[in-house]
Amino acid sequence: MDFAVIILFLNQVSNPGNLQTRVVRRRRPQVFRPRLDLAYFYDSEIVATFRLSKNAIMELYGQIRHLIDNSTAHSHAVPGLTKLLAVLNCFATGSFQNNVSSCFGFSQPTFSRILRQVTSALLKLLPIYIYFPTSRDDIQTVKQQFFSKAGFPNVLSVIGCTHVALIPPLADEEIYRNRRLYTSINVQVTCGPNLKITDIVAKFPGSTHDAFILDNCHLARKFNAGCFGESVILGNNGYRLMPWLLTPYLNPVTTKQEQYNVAHRRTLCIIEQVFGILKSRFRCLDFPGGALLYSPKMVCQIICCCAILHNIALSHNLDIAIATDLREHISHQGLSLNDADEDGQAVRASLTEQFF
Repeated sequence: MDFAVIILFLNQVSNPGNLQTRVVRRRRPQVFRPRLDLAYFYDSEIVATFRLSKNAIMELYGQIRHLIDNSTAHSHAVPGLTKLLAVLNCFATGSFQNNVSSCFGFSQPTFSRILRQVTSALLKLLPIYIYFPTSRDDIQTVKQQFFSKAGFPNVLSVIGCTHVALIPPLADEEIYRNRRLYTSINVQVTCGPNLKITDIVAKFPGSTHDAFILDNCHLARKFNAGCFGESVILGNNGYRLMPWLLTPYLNPVTTKQEQYNVAHRRTLCIIEQVFGILKSRFRCLDFPGGALLYSPKMVCQIICCCAILHNIALSHNLDIAIATDLREHISHQGLSLNDADEDGQAVRASLTEQFF
């Protein structure tokens, strides 16, 4: 606490020749910096600054306000909406905490606490915004929408991995180093035909192979258990061919196999569009020469929050231009034919013969 110091000189009654000092501390009035809110922005500026429209932000705030509003009646406590706006701006711009906190009128340590609070609140919404279709009607609708893209049947989702750079703990640095030699989290994402994310796995270091992530996630267990019937996922040759995950032919020898590959490629490219949109919308995930300066656990939580916000933006029909300075995509080398599942080969051969 800041204090003004006043020094008083008092005459001692017993010895007028001596002087004694007494320090009186007076509290200085605390100065509160002005805090930004939505009233400061035009509608177009709101989307540019926070990547969501005013309606989307207020809808989101309504869902998490009980988790981020202050329990204290202190007149200068940071309002819950201001907390949300600060975090959205951080995700959108990838700015350092000092820059964001100064713009929104509080200190860097305060913003650090706010970031953890808002991130935790957003993660509560993950089952609401990121999910696979489960009803028969929803599954059929998704399959029809995928089929209209390139004529590939029975597709429920497409899958791929992308890397998000971070500065890892020094002791674990090498396990986070990917094929491009920078340290990252390898993030597995599936999406639907409308670019919405339907599943995300963000917990594996950058050195992890894409196929390993899939083999050790809940999605593989559900498909192996037959939860989605004859539905399939499309992936690149970094994955093992399986009855429910179809990859391209490495060396097509017939016209049907070539046509299969063309349809597969035109359908699978949707996941690359999602990665481009996600990282362009939230530059904290990919900004030139930068990396997230948080613990790996916090980085994974931020990635999942951005995926939730991506789906919210799509539901409000908010577009974003693809940035031209994104990092080059990392693709793992294809697995050998010995890794292909025999049942998977049979399903792919049958589908190729029947539909192409």
